[in-house]
Amino acid sequence: MNEEDKSPAVHDQVLVETEIDGKVVGFRAVVVNIGPPALWLGLVRSDPRLEGLRPGDSVSLTIRRGTAAMIARTAFAGHLGSTQARLFSVDWPEGYRLVQRREHLRLDTEAPVKYVVVSQSETRGFGDEGSGSTRNISAGGLLFQVKVPIRDTVSGGDALELQLQLGQDVVVAEADVIRVEDATDVGPDGRPLPPVKPARPPRTLIAVRFAAISDGAQDRIVRHIFSLQRMRRG
Repeated sequence: MNEEDKSPAVHDQVLVETEIDGKVVGFRAVVVNIGPPALWLGLVRSDPRLEGLRPGDSVSLTIRRGTAAMIARTAFAGHLGSTQARLFSVDWPEGYRLVQRREHLRLDTEAPVKYVVVSQSETRGFGDEGSGSTRNISAGGLLFQVKVPIRDTVSGGDALELQLQLGQDVVVAEADVIRVEDATDVGPDGRPLPPVKPARPPRTLIAVRFAAISDGAQDRIVRHIFSLQRMRRG
């Protein structure tokens, strides 16, 4: 990776994570202007929650770089333009850490998850939303189930914005879809189930790998996994 890749660039996609009213929230943004003393960002979609940020509030920036991600801590500088729900600036980060994606311990568990398609591999699907429940999670990705036919959900190669609920914690991340499977007639052990009438409700399994996730979000996943392991051993 050259030096230019280690700095933000106009049109870079950025995952912005912060706390508002004591709750962790994430915004999907794009770099619109660069240059000390501030970095200008614009949300892909207007979000009224952005109005709750105040100058000096701590924010985390995660910028995708191929198989890695650049992560930095900085502070909210202010809102820009006539609306406070779309454009804003952050202080110029002092430096970025380059983090490589690694394999992680995976644990079977159920947790609510919501997704929005932010980049699709085919011509349709952008902006589609859905929700489901995880089958297993790790700090590197997750497998979740949605109760819709496979033809009406996402495709391999799509990019998703995820919100994962882990107890009182919310994990926000961007993820790439690596596998989609029809699980309507498949049991939890992966074996085919016998045909029944009426037909079973549709189920689709979606496997994703995190492409942009903050250190704090990964820490919350790891703490959740360790907590579950301790409970199960007990």
